[in-house]
Amino acid sequence: MVRLAHTVVLAPVPRPWLVDALGVLMDLAESSRTEAGYVLLPDGRELPDLRLVEGRHLRPGAVYESVAKDAGDTGDTDDTERTDRTHGTERTDPTDGTSDTGYAEGDVRAAAGETVRVTVEEWRRTRALRLAVAASAPDGVLSAHAVLRGPDRPDLVELTGRARIENVWSALSRPSGDAVLRCEDWWTAADRGRPARKAPLRVRLTCGIARAELVVLPRPARENDGWEVRVTARLRGRGPLRPVTALALRLFRRPLARAWGRGLDDFAAQWNTEVPQLTALGPEDLRREILPEPEPDLEP
Repeated sequence: MVRLAHTVVLAPVPRPWLVDALGVLMDLAESSRTEAGYVLLPDGRELPDLRLVEGRHLRPGAVYESVAKDAGDTGDTDDTERTDRTHGTERTDPTDGTSDTGYAEGDVRAAAGETVRVTVEEWRRTRALRLAVAASAPDGVLSAHAVLRGPDRPDLVELTGRARIENVWSALSRPSGDAVLRCEDWWTAADRGRPARKAPLRVRLTCGIARAELVVLPRPARENDGWEVRVTARLRGRGPLRPVTALALRLFRRPLARAWGRGLDDFAAQWNTEVPQLTALGPEDLRREILPEPEPDLEP
């Protein structure tokens, strides 16, 4: 086993701000609606490149699909006349060649076969959000599952996923992983300096020849109001090539440690540039950032 550790200082994310930001996102999602499979924002604008293909909007079993389009594809078909309700006109939906949700099957098509499908398994603001994601592209497929417990007051985040990657060494072509973030433990340790019984954030990654476990421990920064975050990775071999992988990890431990440190430093630099700009926004500012005002129609 090889152990790598590195510490970075990150700009903090106040928990009240996160609660407000999630509330804004939930409010916007729940104030949207669907019409013939199209997802409409609260002001009537259509959310581009996203369609409800199964079930009822934001109910368990609802399936949304987003696909890449041809460069010259406008997304409209001869059978579909679509206009924007924000200009006071009505939407005319197709009556032929439609799916069960009512939109034309030829209306959205993948240029390179890249498709993302999101299934709502649970949507309860006081209990949990559960989403399943399936993505496919010419170079591989990904399936993932995400759970947010207590969306109105985040308690636990769980992520799991696995992928199949084409045109790579077979030992690396089936990665999988999972992550658990214990929100209460994180902010208790990061803001108050109280150690948690378990690491607030744990990540496990596995491929054919190796396994990695990441443990992330925050505490208040000593010189400012940021977070001092120590990230420890434990790498080990697995499977029939375990002895060879273990030897390679030991031989290349120093370059691995340098790359590990550079990668985390780059991540911290980007975080410290972007996160303070976000956390400076109040709920109304966030709402305007997510849902900007439509540009005025200058045509007479």
